Amino acid sequence: MSSKKAAFLNIANALIFAGTILLSGFLLQGSEHKQTIMYLLIALWFIPFSYLSTIEHKNKKTSDC
Repeated sequence: MSSKKAAFLNIANALIFAGTILLSGFLLQGSEHKQTIMYLLIALWFIPFSYLSTIEHKNKKTSDC
């Protein structure tokens, strides 16, 4: 996967999770599980973020040489 594609997927992933977090915050207004779900969504977002960031960083390092 190219560095540009990994960066694009990382941004798309962040936007999708941001929309999901906003939507769940709106739908779960007044719920006792709202904060837990927000934390779970943030934790789930971090997994593909770190993977794509690693790919992006490795590709930039190899292309600089």
